[in-house]
Amino acid sequence: MTRFPETTEEFRKMFPDEETSLRFLFSKRWPQGFECSYCNWVNTEQPPAKTITCSHCGHPTSITTNTVMHGTKKPLSEWLICIWWFTSATGGHSAKNLQRLLKLSSYQTAWTWLQKLRMAMAVADSRQCRDTVEIATDSISLGGKKRDKAPIIVAAEIILPAGITGRIKMQTAPELNSEAVADFLQTRIVRGSSLILPEIDLFNTVSGDNFITVRSAVVDRGMDIIRSFELWLSKIHRGGVVAKHLQHYLDEFCFRSNAAILPDAEAVFNLLLKGVVNNKSLSYKSITAKTGKE
Repeated sequence: MTRFPETTEEFRKMFPDEETSLRFLFSKRWPQGFECSYCNWVNTEQPPAKTITCSHCGHPTSITTNTVMHGTKKPLSEWLICIWWFTSATGGHSAKNLQRLLKLSSYQTAWTWLQKLRMAMAVADSRQCRDTVEIATDSISLGGKKRDKAPIIVAAEIILPAGITGRIKMQTAPELNSEAVADFLQTRIVRGSSLILPEIDLFNTVSGDNFITVRSAVVDRGMDIIRSFELWLSKIHRGGVVAKHLQHYLDEFCFRSNAAILPDAEAVFNLLLKGVVNNKSLSYKSITAKTGKE
């Protein structure tokens, strides 16, 4: 890419048509040459195309197959500008903002696109916390008629000797118990890391075989992250998020925090794009059945 665009107009000029968008997405999805999604045959001579028939097994593969764009009827250029727009905002965007940007007639379409991009953020930002990690827990208040209370577990790397915060991970759970803690540590923290744990009974069962543990009466770093997330959620979504799909917003918040270490906006765009082309899509029905609706 040439100079990375800073405005919507600049981005549209960089990707003015479907052919340009197709060539770009092809290079990002298959940088080493087309790889068949059915037999894994690699063809380095295959030119970019929206649908490709494998020369080895004859199986057709679309540029959007097994991505968050799977089955889309919208232009690829609109997906690209949506990805750029979503990463270009420091704080984030809501579905209503996207509906206005792309002039979509359906709020449902905009909401589904952003949920899919949040899922892609979780895929792209999958590296676990490691070395010295502080753990904290709390419950946050959410919107909805019942004013849901959602338990949250957070991990924050401590970069030594500077003592600054590195990568963060957050996870919600139906309730805070030993099983939820064990799942969080297994999936979000590199085994063998040193954990700074709150002095509460919830963490009594953390195995010393998997981690080095230190108890502390003060876990301000983790609590500050939770409070920052609450403020972010209120500012961007104004109480419109309920517990059923909270994890997607936690993943977005962590992605944005962790992406701050990247050198520039283009690197953040490419990171999300990596998640987009490597993550199977979900339909609107399956997303709402699993997580509820904004």
